[in-house]
Amino acid sequence: MENNRAYTYDRYLSPLDVLAIAFGCTVGWGAFNLPGSAFLPVAGPLGSLIGMAIGVVIMLIIGGNFSFLMRQRPGTGGVYAYTKEALGRNHAFLCAWFLSLSYLAILFLNAISLFTVIRTLFANSLQIGYRSYNIAGNVITLGEVGASVVALSIVGLLFINAKPLMQRLQTLLAIVLFAGVLAAAALCLPHLNLPETLNSVEMFGIQGGSRPFAIFSIVMLAPFALFGFEVISLETVHFKFNVKQSRWIIPVSILMSAVVYIALTLISICAAPDGYASWQAYIADLGAQTGVASVPSFFSAKAIIGDAGLVIIALAAMAAILTSMIAAFRATTRMLSTMAEDHLLSGTFANTNHSILFIMVIAILISLLGKNVLDCFLNLASLGAVIGFGYTSLSAWKLAGKSGSTLSAATGALGTIASITFAVVNLVPKLTATEMMGTEAYLILALWCLLGLLFYLLTVTRSGAARSTSSGIILFVLLTYAMVMWLNNQGMLESIRQSGRAVLQPKGLFALGIVLTGFVLMLMNLIAARRMKAE
Repeated sequence: MENNRAYTYDRYLSPLDVLAIAFGCTVGWGAFNLPGSAFLPVAGPLGSLIGMAIGVVIMLIIGGNFSFLMRQRPGTGGVYAYTKEALGRNHAFLCAWFLSLSYLAILFLNAISLFTVIRTLFANSLQIGYRSYNIAGNVITLGEVGASVVALSIVGLLFINAKPLMQRLQTLLAIVLFAGVLAAAALCLPHLNLPETLNSVEMFGIQGGSRPFAIFSIVMLAPFALFGFEVISLETVHFKFNVKQSRWIIPVSILMSAVVYIALTLISICAAPDGYASWQAYIADLGAQTGVASVPSFFSAKAIIGDAGLVIIALAAMAAILTSMIAAFRATTRMLSTMAEDHLLSGTFANTNHSILFIMVIAILISLLGKNVLDCFLNLASLGAVIGFGYTSLSAWKLAGKSGSTLSAATGALGTIASITFAVVNLVPKLTATEMMGTEAYLILALWCLLGLLFYLLTVTRSGAARSTSSGIILFVLLTYAMVMWLNNQGMLESIRQSGRAVLQPKGLFALGIVLTGFVLMLMNLIAARRMKAE
């Protein structure tokens, strides 16, 4: 109860602070990395701009659903509370379970991105200490690990001891991020030969394929690129202004994020290293680059502006990483606390300080794996975002219908359809030019579903309340699909088809064990739920 009273009366977030949270969580290291790794190779500058514009429209529709629910249902819980009221506790559990994975993935990825910034700016200067381990071909040194550990520890401890100070810091960093990108764009874009760039053969990318397919591929990246604005739905009890006045915050944060992505994409083609005749040749050979040249926006800023340009773009990148870390930290904490207060997790997590310490320790341990291993979390962050968007849009559709809001009912329906499309593209391989789910991502998804089945069983047993069986069935189906896709990517399905004995290989036995364990947990959930209903 004490914790709930703190939520009710601790109002310290101004409109600028809330905008900084939404914008800061949306723009992370991906804004600096995606132009060179995905946007330009797939769709070129023109295709990227068109795809991003379409993606922004879709996100504005989904963002409108969040704004509607925030105004109609202010209070703790955010997405979890909306889904619970509209669709029931079981779907609320699924929504919160996968959104928690997304927020954790954002936290891990941005913490590990400090590796990339350090290596980009300082080469091997922080590769100090005994090279004690090598994971996935990535040599991880104490100096690089230390950067992430220190950042995660500072953020976690500040959240425990100085929440208002942490918010001031996040607001300042969000301003630095936006101002830094705008300054770099203002100085670099005059050097862009736009007519020549747009008239080039590769204006829609360098990978070939049709233009509509290239644009579609960029649109499908929107949930990952623009995920994060919705975290403010978890903070409404801390607004020191009327929640109904927040209607403009989400759309403005989405548009600001889009400006950053577009600016960094155009900056990336303003210059190319010696030996490359065009940005196309440079981007095509990006994998061979090291240091500053490995990040096109960094290289352009330095080549055009000089060392000052590199400082500007580096400060903006560091601000992006830190704002994403801070926002993901607080979002994960709020989500875990909300689930605990509703008896979906241990009551220990209802204390926000305990949740913060738990997240901090887990994030530090995960960061020891290094960036190469954690790249698979990119896919999971996008999938969790899509699930959250889908449940929120469906909730808005249903609740708006009851309240008679025709516009919100329409945007809810459109957001639901868009989210289903995003989910299919995420789960089914080769539907876009970029691989949405890698082999390791399918494995982690299966394990997360298995863990979800276990947590939900413990919840049903502990609470003694009747539950629906839908959550367990959905988790098991998704688990089974993920393991099948994992085996397929390993080349095991063809081996099993040709020779049934292949299933007895270690990977086959492992996958079979995961599926059978999930099946047993699902049956136990069904039995427990039916027993509770009978009682």
